[in-house]
Amino acid sequence: MPNLPCHTCDSQETHRSLTRDEKDWLKNRLVRNNVDDCVMCEAPGCRHVRTGFKKCVGSRDLHIRIPEPD
Repeated sequence: MPNLPCHTCDSQETHRSLTRDEKDWLKNRLVRNNVDDCVMCEAPGCRHVRTGFKKCVGSRDLHIRIPEPD
């Protein structure tokens, strides 16, 4: 995936698609059935989620970060 602007890093960063576990976590967090349009920043320590078209997932949740795996 190309570099995209990251709201948290305030720079262009590499983003990737979410894993199945990350999608499940985000679906529960957002109470949405589909999060296939979301990608995650790969910058060290960031893990901020955005859609392909917006810097943030939603106006209420400007800084949703996928938790580190256990």
